[in-house]
Parts: sequence; C-alpha cells; structure tokens
Amino acid sequence: MKKKQNHSLTKQINQWEINSIEIIRQKAQDYRKIIVESLQTCINDIEMKFNNLSEQIKQIHKENELNEINLNYLKDKLIKITKKLNNSTKISIEEDSQLFINEISIVVPKSKLLRNNFYFL
Repeated sequence: MKKKQNHSLTKQINQWEINSIEIIRQKAQDYRKIIVESLQTCINDIEMKFNNLSEQIKQIHKENELNEINLNYLKDKLIKITKKLNNSTKISIEEDSQLFINEISIVVPKSKLLRNNFYFL
C-alpha cells in the first residue's frame, strides 16, 4: 500500500514538473514573439522613413533646390531615423519576482509510531 501511495505521489510530482515546463515553454515562446513583432514594427517604420527621406532627396535634386536649408533639414531627418534605429536595439528583459508556476508543498504528517519511540523529559 505504501509503495503504491509513494508511486502516486511521485506521479503527481512528475505531472507538476511537466505542467510547469510547458508553462515556461509557452511563456518563452510568447516573449520571443513579442520581440520579433516589436523589432519588425520598428524596422518597417524606419524603412518607411528612409524611403520617405529618399523621395525627398530625389525631389530636392530634381527641383535643383540643393541648398543649406534643405541639407540641414535632410541631415536632421537622417539623425532622427538613426537614433530611432539605435533605440530599437535597446530592448531589454526585466525579471518579475511574481511566480507564474504554482509551487507545491510536501506535507508529511507526524507519525504516532515515531513519537512513541522517543522519550520526552
């Protein structure tokens, strides 16, 4: 009987382990997806801004309006795009101390047999 109970308890612990690992795997997958989507959104935005800047350069060149004011404007736009690109690589991870895996406890009742083997003074 005791062996059967131990086996059942071990099975419960094994199942808890499997469930906990699956939760961690799912969380890790969710976080990877967030990073990929965030970076892709940023890349798309930067690409759109570069394309826009490129069109502005072409237009300025076409109209033969290449002057200091336009050059400074384009330079400022390029600096802003570069800063955004550099900031997109500053994604970081912060650990949260809250548990998302249920902890288990092993409750071992005190046995009367053990108590009877000791003498209390």
